[in-house]
Amino acid sequence: MDVGALVFWTILTLLVAVIVWVRVKVRRMAAAQRGTTVAQYAERTRAVWACDPSMFTPRPEHWPLAVAAPFSIENRAAWDRLDLTELDGPRRGLADAWSIRSRPELLGQLHALLREGHRVGFADEVTTWSVHDPATIDGHDHDTDELRWRAQQVKNNARDIRSVRFEAWDLVRAAMLVRAGLSLGWLTRDEALDTLFLLSPTLHRTYAGWPDLGRHFFTARWYWFSQDGAPMIDEDNYDAGRMRSLTDPVTGPWSHVPWDVTLPPSRLLLVDALIDEGLVPGVAEPARTQLGELIDRAIHDRTAP
Repeated sequence: MDVGALVFWTILTLLVAVIVWVRVKVRRMAAAQRGTTVAQYAERTRAVWACDPSMFTPRPEHWPLAVAAPFSIENRAAWDRLDLTELDGPRRGLADAWSIRSRPELLGQLHALLREGHRVGFADEVTTWSVHDPATIDGHDHDTDELRWRAQQVKNNARDIRSVRFEAWDLVRAAMLVRAGLSLGWLTRDEALDTLFLLSPTLHRTYAGWPDLGRHFFTARWYWFSQDGAPMIDEDNYDAGRMRSLTDPVTGPWSHVPWDVTLPPSRLLLVDALIDEGLVPGVAEPARTQLGELIDRAIHDRTAP
């Protein structure tokens, strides 16, 4: 073999070795990055406890507190106590995301969520776009674009959206608002506990257990988010982390609270609060949910002359 050929093959061998090394390095870096990401999500979605999980004994109020646990994780707050110890975050969150800055605004939002919330409109969308073509949707504003996106997901039955019950989306958020409202002094302890026991039977009746509640809640959240691409990938990873934390056998709230428990009946103190604050509408369309009918009936009975 002449010198030129030897040099050529030597350089080619080195080049191949470098290419292989680079590819291995890239794969290792990508794997390391994935590992870091998983660790970051695990830390961001860690369930926080006020007590030692190994010493925990569930009480009736822990059932609705477990309902609110997805937001306890988001707020990095202890899930197993009724009140929150850090108030700046909840105060900002209620003001920015919900426009809630007072007791009347909190009561009004709770009334809306418990009575009908998003579940009525979203269920109507699923019924409509299961049989109609999303191409018939006109307009190009933000709300219309989101509606068109949701309609396409229904048409494709993405994530089995046609089977989703949206009660979890409304009532898990309502449970979170109750905890925040109590902590900010806008609800009494009796009002908070009674409202949690008011919303709990609907969830217990609708879902088969904690994992089932979680599936419907997180799928409904995806539907509400109405986006694809990188933002949704991040949200999906975050929600998957929350689900793992909720169901973890050692530290997961849903692993420590039995699904089938007997809860105290609600006295509908929310209705008394609405009446006292003058928040009961004079004329309202009939409610389209069982919980809404219950609330409407109590308002009628307690305001009747």
